[in-house]
Amino acid sequence: MTEQNGEWNQVKRRGGRLRHVPTPSNVAADSLSDGIRPNQRPELSLDDLCRYHETVTKDGHASEWWDQLQQVLDSASSRPDFPVITKAVCLGPGPYEPSNGSSKARRTAHMQTAAFCFLVDHLKSRGGQDIRCVAQEPRFTQIDKDFCATLGLEAVESPDAFAIVDENTLLFGIHMELQIYNQAMTNLPGIYVGASLKEWEKVVDHQPSSDNPLTCFSAMDTAYDIYSVPDLDYMFSSTIMYWRRGKSSRTSALATHV
Repeated sequence: MTEQNGEWNQVKRRGGRLRHVPTPSNVAADSLSDGIRPNQRPELSLDDLCRYHETVTKDGHASEWWDQLQQVLDSASSRPDFPVITKAVCLGPGPYEPSNGSSKARRTAHMQTAAFCFLVDHLKSRGGQDIRCVAQEPRFTQIDKDFCATLGLEAVESPDAFAIVDENTLLFGIHMELQIYNQAMTNLPGIYVGASLKEWEKVVDHQPSSDNPLTCFSAMDTAYDIYSVPDLDYMFSSTIMYWRRGKSSRTSALATHV
């Protein structure tokens, strides 16, 4: 999703490649490319959202995909120097009752949020510390925000979540626009879940300079461990996890890279 006058578009993928979504020329004229705007007339109650989320999460838990995700997390967190995470930021999970009535967009929003919560719970169990959880989505309604609260997520206004990110933060943003990632990564996170450097290099012209739009991704690609996130019906397509290495491991990797 991309921010434009307080709203984000979903990034579309075609043939395994990212492409930029044209920005709307007139936001007031209903013109988000995915047809989803802040839902001015939500029909679902908070209880409805909670019941649907529970159903989607149970279906996910029963799937092979969930087992695969668990295996990836176990592998990533098995090393002795995995990052200490005290904050978790979920960017653009999408409104939980899309304005265009899309059942696919609705399920995607709930499943991506469920995966975020699952990752947070995993980190809590491994690290033993509390984790402050924040969700930022400009298209949230008040009911969406209330629903987040039932999951232990604090809904904040854009761009407040960006300032939260530091080396002790999990940054989770699936299929976001490059500018949103860069705004969020003024300070690199401890763990990042989203598109990889490899994916962005397919579609972004870049040069090795100070204003290279892929600088953050290049830094993580060098100094972080990389894990592929299994896909589920294109909801997590081309998604990876970057996990920050301990200082000794990063020094060794940088020396090898040079």
